[in-house]
Amino acid sequence: MIFGNKGLFAVEVGECKWYPGAPGPYVQFRYWVGNTPVGDWEDRISFVASAGYVGVIQRTELDRRRSPFDDDLPAVVFNDAYEAFFTADHASAPGVAPYLRDRHHLDDIGMGAVLDKYALILVVTTDGKERVIVKDLRSDLFVADVSVPLGFVESVLSEYVEWGQSLSVSARG
Repeated sequence: MIFGNKGLFAVEVGECKWYPGAPGPYVQFRYWVGNTPVGDWEDRISFVASAGYVGVIQRTELDRRRSPFDDDLPAVVFNDAYEAFFTADHASAPGVAPYLRDRHHLDDIGMGAVLDKYALILVVTTDGKERVIVKDLRSDLFVADVSVPLGFVESVLSEYVEWGQSLSVSARG
């Protein structure tokens, strides 16, 4: 199932597996950004945990809007929104850098299907659009950079969560 637009930004989920005692299904997961598939389709992730990370991104939507990024090269924006979290000295500046991850990092939503393979950031630009930049961590290359209308990514993520919640409800009977 595809949520969104593969040419812009989408979430794709495939086969669902239910495991005894698990709070929800485990799903195949990948993003599509500018017609580029992002994620390991053979890996399955916990929908419940993934939906929790969606909640973090959604709760920080206003924070992204309050700190717009210039329309710089992907490497510049990526450094400010992604690398800054990992290079920050969290002991000397607590409370600042962790918010970079909460606000901008989409890779957490894809969990093991995305993490350690790709890094995805979501920022708001000074012209009022959302920008998704994808870096393949294995090759250290930027593989996608798209701009979409403000709120587009959040609406796609909401559709994904609503689908998973309805699936979980129907499975419980």
